[in-house]
Amino acid sequence: MSLAILGVTGFTGRLVLDQARRAGLQVRLVGRRGDALEALAGAGEEVRVADARDDESLRAAFTGIGVVASLAGPFLELGLGPVKAAVDAGADYLDTSGEQQWVGLVHAEIQAETVVLPAFGFDYVPGDLAARLAAEKVEGTLDEIVVAYSVKGVGTSRGTRRTIGRVMGQKQVAWQDSRLVPSGFGATTRTVRFPFGERTVVEWGGTEPLTVPRHTDVRDVRSYIRAPGIAAKAGSLSRLAAPFVRAASRVGPSGPSEESRRKSRFTVVAEARGPGGTGRAVVDGTDVYGLTALLIIRGAEALLAGEARGTGVLAPAEAFDARTLAGRLEPYLRIVE
Repeated sequence: MSLAILGVTGFTGRLVLDQARRAGLQVRLVGRRGDALEALAGAGEEVRVADARDDESLRAAFTGIGVVASLAGPFLELGLGPVKAAVDAGADYLDTSGEQQWVGLVHAEIQAETVVLPAFGFDYVPGDLAARLAAEKVEGTLDEIVVAYSVKGVGTSRGTRRTIGRVMGQKQVAWQDSRLVPSGFGATTRTVRFPFGERTVVEWGGTEPLTVPRHTDVRDVRSYIRAPGIAAKAGSLSRLAAPFVRAASRVGPSGPSEESRRKSRFTVVAEARGPGGTGRAVVDGTDVYGLTALLIIRGAEALLAGEARGTGVLAPAEAFDARTLAGRLEPYLRIVE
């Protein structure tokens, strides 16, 4: 009934470990460097040395574990080894990926009798929950769900910057006419009403086109982020810029300071439309890294308690009731409407 944390020595990994201790969970620290793990481990906490690319060491590290949380990215680059090892060990799995292509790969390739929850962090649980809350306000099938993010003052960790450099070079998809179609950053733009006014948003690689259709009967789903319209025109240059972004990730602080995280803000709006009318949901909050750490722990607690509604690879609002999960995420996230 314990939690294994792969990548625990990283910036987000330490936040997850701190939340796990607050929750009173039994933890097992997993990573490549035994000395770093031992230095981080507390009294009674287990340590296992394993490499995300070494399937045998992963299976040994996850044996006897109830839930595996992977924070080791970029996920597409490291591959499916951690997911498969968790499934082989009979453990539930969740991770903090922000890579749409990775989530698509997990959905396509992983068969499991346990629960697998990729991208169970700020990227992109708030959008999936908001989409479900908006859909519940409309009767019948839906023509469209739009999810739009606005973030302000959010600093990034080295790991996040490295992942952004990878994502910029990856292909993207959208859900259109009840099927996945090729898309890309800035492929479409629109205006969305946030609590602070109408703003232009541009399409980006959110996972909502993959996750929302799993729990909601909807024809079209696209994910957006608040940005100037000119950002859409620059979208075609993202693959060219990706190597420079990856190189820049090697410098700078390991992650934003606690004060900086407290000052950051985000808002996510979901709009649902169909023959039965329209629905709208808004969630907002602060400290996306704190939220991600709490999400991993609240998800692990729910999995250990047997609350998941099904097995296999699931979307957040498919596995758990959206309103119940959101209510467990305060003070980092709250439902506004």
